[in-house]
Amino acid sequence: MNFEPTINDLYHKLNERADLIYEFVILYYNYIYANHNYGYEQMLTMMEIHTLTHIEDNPGVTITELSKIWKKTKSAVSQTVKKLVDNGFVERRHKENNYKSVLLYVTEKGKQLSNVHKAYDVADITQTTSHLISQCGEKDIEAFYRVLQAYTLLLKEN
Repeated sequence: MNFEPTINDLYHKLNERADLIYEFVILYYNYIYANHNYGYEQMLTMMEIHTLTHIEDNPGVTITELSKIWKKTKSAVSQTVKKLVDNGFVERRHKENNYKSVLLYVTEKGKQLSNVHKAYDVADITQTTSHLISQCGEKDIEAFYRVLQAYTLLLKEN
């Protein structure tokens, strides 16, 4: 009798773990693009709020630079920035002697929201980490981040 696992057996065993990753990625993607209240009157997605905070932390950044950082098309980043501009959080300024080059800066309203976001993230990340440690232990969480970092590097290579 042959008890060698078939390709079908191997596939289903390995696919259970892959399905867990797929489920996490899909849920996190949906979370990133859902509107959230960051303690300010305006609801924003994580992409919008993190773009705002990145602009605050890097005054004069361009849409091209943001598109490389966020691994998004210039068009997608432009739409996000347009919403931030339309809501008075970001302003566009033309580079001196170069009307084509547009630099991004936060407004005073944008700085206030970015600071609210930073405080929100500190509290949220602290609370989430505490919950995960209570469920898995600190060593497991550290191992998770090491695996996540290695997996991210692997994906960047492809």
